[in-house]
Amino acid sequence: MKQALGKLTRDDELSNSLLAAAMGLSKWQTPNEVLKNCHDASKGIDIQIEATNIQEVGNYLEKPLIDLAAKRVGLLQYFDEINKPVRHKNVALNGSLDAIGVADNIIITNDMQKDGFYIPEGKPVICNGKGVIEIKVTSARPEEVPIDSRGVIQCKGLMACTEFNWCMLCILYGTDYRIFFYQRDEKWEKDVLIPFVKDFDSRIKNLDYYSPFNTNDAKNIYPLDDDETIELPDNAADLIEIVESSEQSIQKLNESIEQAKTSLMAMLKSARIGYIKDYAVSWKTVNYKAQPERTKVMPAKEAYTQRRFTIKKINEKKESKKAATR
Repeated sequence: MKQALGKLTRDDELSNSLLAAAMGLSKWQTPNEVLKNCHDASKGIDIQIEATNIQEVGNYLEKPLIDLAAKRVGLLQYFDEINKPVRHKNVALNGSLDAIGVADNIIITNDMQKDGFYIPEGKPVICNGKGVIEIKVTSARPEEVPIDSRGVIQCKGLMACTEFNWCMLCILYGTDYRIFFYQRDEKWEKDVLIPFVKDFDSRIKNLDYYSPFNTNDAKNIYPLDDDETIELPDNAADLIEIVESSEQSIQKLNESIEQAKTSLMAMLKSARIGYIKDYAVSWKTVNYKAQPERTKVMPAKEAYTQRRFTIKKINEKKESKKAATR
């Protein structure tokens, strides 16, 4: 069976890299999508997930970022040549480690942000013995508290699988490298993680979907109709009213936006950019290059020129005289 992105992990059960998505904490993937992939893998279907550009960059930078994190924190040693997955001793949860760090009673406190060290959960983190090292690369703006899907839940799951007592989540935000420290939370594992994984594993076996999380989710769960006619429950009328009134509001908003943009274009005429208070209104000419045919659904495009309209808030007020000279 070809493995999905995640290197060493099995595809027919939940992995820590997909744990946040399975819990409904990711905007990129719904729990039902994770569930379907795991179920398909359990039936022998190859699951092929191509790495995104940022994931590919992260894979290439993983080694030097581990080296740098270990040096900054002052680890005794670390191991990054890990050739087998880890698995929880009681439930069907597996994962792969970027690296294992070894520390001698290093205490991370709130006043160490100047060193690029953060403790999102507030309490000092004691790094002693072996710990999880997880590397992430993102184009997102730097955070003091990473979102759960940016490795936080993954690290908590990996600590549960390894029984290591601490974790370093190392995130490169563009050129800003930050290290977030977490202590193992056995109460969370007992109350949240283990019951969730048990339920999810049962759903994998029976392809027992959750209620759809969005319209695309619903389309994937129910791809075809069965030619049946049913009576909808009473609250369906309220939902229909929400859809109709919201669509009308959206239409009115779009009409207002279109009218306002048209008026601004009429003010600019042939000017490339105009300024008003803290805003720059641009309507510049852009030359687009010809594009060769890539696939049958993406035919070739000829070169063309058109103006592109944008509104941008600026920090400094521009004098009207400066605007007139541009």
